[in-house]
Amino acid sequence: MVGVPLVGAVVGALVVELAIDQDWSFRTGGRPPQWAQVTGIVLTVLGLVIEVAAIVRAARRGLLRSQRRSPMWAMGMRHRSRLTRQVRRGTPGPETDLSALTVAARAMAEGGWWASVAVGLVVLNVGQALVRVTTPLFLAVFGGGAVLFALVGWQVHRDAHRGAAFLRRHASEPAADSHAAG
Repeated sequence: MVGVPLVGAVVGALVVELAIDQDWSFRTGGRPPQWAQVTGIVLTVLGLVIEVAAIVRAARRGLLRSQRRSPMWAMGMRHRSRLTRQVRRGTPGPETDLSALTVAARAMAEGGWWASVAVGLVVLNVGQALVRVTTPLFLAVFGGGAVLFALVGWQVHRDAHRGAAFLRRHASEPAADSHAAG
């Protein structure tokens, strides 16, 4: 996931460099230069392709269906949050059912594909910003959206790795094996 901020920084630096070289005013409204529109269209299409590919891949692997049928939906939000916190830390609570933690960890590990959708949204937002940049406020709104999607993607990716690590650490315990068999 280091690639997303790196690509964002490179594209941002190129936009600023080209804007300075061509005297593109960020203060006035108007039409962005041709290079920004072309780059924006390419990035927008690329973002859509990344998103659609991630969703199709998840559907073919059965990840969408498995998440829809997850027993996590039957739990209350506070209970899910407690379980997720314990899986993130890697330390089960004293009165927590290990099978419930295993379900939460499995959901987190299988949900890692959402990071690809977030990457697609980042690329899509950058592309839209380049196509339609007319004022600094518009650029700030789309840039802020891209930053938020990048943070969400990073957190989902991190949680997927933490869930997989929890499953590896607790795979030999009987409660995790009995739930996996059921």
